[in-house]
Amino acid sequence: MELAEIPKILKYYRVDGLNLVFDGFEQINPDSSLYYFHDPNNGDLYAALFTDYVGWGIGNGELVFKIADDYYPDHECDWNVKKWLTCRDEMDETDESGDYEGWFYWPECGDKCVFAKLKEKSTTLAGRKLEKILPEQSLKRAAWAEIDSERNR
Repeated sequence: MELAEIPKILKYYRVDGLNLVFDGFEQINPDSSLYYFHDPNNGDLYAALFTDYVGWGIGNGELVFKIADDYYPDHECDWNVKKWLTCRDEMDETDESGDYEGWFYWPECGDKCVFAKLKEKSTTLAGRKLEKILPEQSLKRAAWAEIDSERNR
């Protein structure tokens, strides 16, 4: 993901007015990374998940309210999601229509992005080995046809 894309993502998920602070990011498995932000006014913690595949159980109308991974021992996570954020006011986490498009942002890197407000507070990041400086450019994927076909589903 490119640094310049962060403001677009925050605006897409309608949290750009919160003046969120970037805390860092970590690779939680070979295909997924988490970018952490917090609200300086109350310590609320937010996470943007960039991944090849969002494992929500899509298709049965239920969202998973956990972001958990133990692939890398130094980057294990077990976060409780308070709310998955969307791009539209009329959507909420109980939408049974199967229309998950409002939850996904499609960054230039080719992954899918979903954004969550976590139940944990920003103080729980203490001691985590987070990268504080974003890479200036992300690697572009060659599989744009596959990605575009997923977008049009």
